[in-house]
Amino acid sequence: MPEVVSLNIICFDVPLPADYGGAIEEFYKLKSLYRLGVKIHLHCFVYGERKPQPELEKYCEKIFYYERKRRLKDIFTDTPFVVKSRKSEDLLRNLLSNDFPILFDATHTTGFISHPAIRHRKKIVRLHNIEWMYYSVLFHSAITLKERIFYFTEYKKLRRYDKNLVFADVLSCLSITDTEYYKDKFPNKEVSFENVFHQNETVECLPGKGDYLLYHGNLSILDNYMLVIDLLNHELKDCRYPVVLAGKKPDELLLDFVKDKPNIRIVSDPSDADLKKLIQGAHICLALAANPSGVKLKLINSLYSGRFVFVNDNALHGNELSGGTVNISENFNSATIGDYMQKTFTEEDIGKRKDRLYGIFDNLKNAEQLLNRIVN
Repeated sequence: MPEVVSLNIICFDVPLPADYGGAIEEFYKLKSLYRLGVKIHLHCFVYGERKPQPELEKYCEKIFYYERKRRLKDIFTDTPFVVKSRKSEDLLRNLLSNDFPILFDATHTTGFISHPAIRHRKKIVRLHNIEWMYYSVLFHSAITLKERIFYFTEYKKLRRYDKNLVFADVLSCLSITDTEYYKDKFPNKEVSFENVFHQNETVECLPGKGDYLLYHGNLSILDNYMLVIDLLNHELKDCRYPVVLAGKKPDELLLDFVKDKPNIRIVSDPSDADLKKLIQGAHICLALAANPSGVKLKLINSLYSGRFVFVNDNALHGNELSGGTVNISENFNSATIGDYMQKTFTEEDIGKRKDRLYGIFDNLKNAEQLLNRIVN
């Protein structure tokens, strides 16, 4: 393990509560680096419901909070709005108050990466997505004209802005496909792959059987609730087993769609503990994704705590999972579900799950690898 170091980490928001994918990656990466003895100087942006969190003081030497300035005029600049709105002069001033390496968490935080005042500093960018591709997906999913215009202009800006990543010393990716893309784009740059950070430490699946299917995710996001509605209209249309939909802020369209379906139950805004119980109690977890960007934490959580897991190609995109670890069935139907509902999840299945997951998603191992990139 490398020697203890001090490190600036710039998060694109406040990483607590760790209640969605980006915040989970941020918080558990920070926590894992702290466990390795890193002295963290945290810089993060407050906006909306993301407020200062005293709990972060357990893991950080210093914490700096900045207002994310979401000004209308900044939408019309050449810099992507997600970057421009986080370009705080106070941030630059605080970065210059020490000489520690800088970890930029996601493209959003890289507004000063090309600044001459930090040219000599060790700079690492942790990439959550190929952002311009992600915003292209958002554009094609958007419904309102306002959303479509915003996502399209961000996509175009982010595609041009991507070249600024050349100013990083290291690009750390969390998916294999992103790693391959950036190695090809920057052949002379150090591009590494460190798996996504997550909240699971041990496999806690329960042997035996459950009596329901579970889909969990943020149910206020268009891609998620439209995927669920499509499932209920097609693959799950004739399903005779109970289906539980659990997640944040279910959209009214989804609530209205399921209100007359007696075998569908919605659990709104479950706590982490309640969601874990739902995953453990399910017989089948539907870890399906509408688009292939990033790595799907719902899949990782299902594998650590659930029994049988159904996925599609979008959910598997860019990670190292395949074969016996998950049950891949893009075109599953009532008959397939019926077959699996008769199976028993065994201690042997749990052992195989442990063997596979512990070799891939070990937070401390991934943090140590990332730290080696930072100090070497």
